[in-house]
Amino acid sequence: MRSEGFLFLEAAILGTILVAMTGLFALPRHAAEIRRMDSCRMTAIFLAEEELDVLERRAEDGSLSAGTYGWLGPAEDLSGRPADYHVSGVVQKDGERGFSLTVELHWQENGTSKELRFERWAAHHDRE
Repeated sequence: MRSEGFLFLEAAILGTILVAMTGLFALPRHAAEIRRMDSCRMTAIFLAEEELDVLERRAEDGSLSAGTYGWLGPAEDLSGRPADYHVSGVVQKDGERGFSLTVELHWQENGTSKELRFERWAAHHDRE
């Protein structure tokens, strides 16, 4: 009787270990998916920062006007990416020398539409 209880306990522990191990098989795939999603988001952030920098430089040197802009960076920055990014910038006049800059990014990730929006204020500076 004693050995039967011990055998049952061994089988229960072994079964629990096997169930836990099968759950671990999904972890590498899940980690890779999270890494890919994080990469897409970080790429979007870098693209938005680049777009804002270009708009801000144009505001500082006086060559920026109010309106809607597409991607202003190098075309190769948008090509060859795992996701298809659409970048747009909106510039609104804010005061005599100021501009309100808004950059929006849209992309598809696992069939889901993702979006980021960044805003910045910039001004024209006289260089003497």
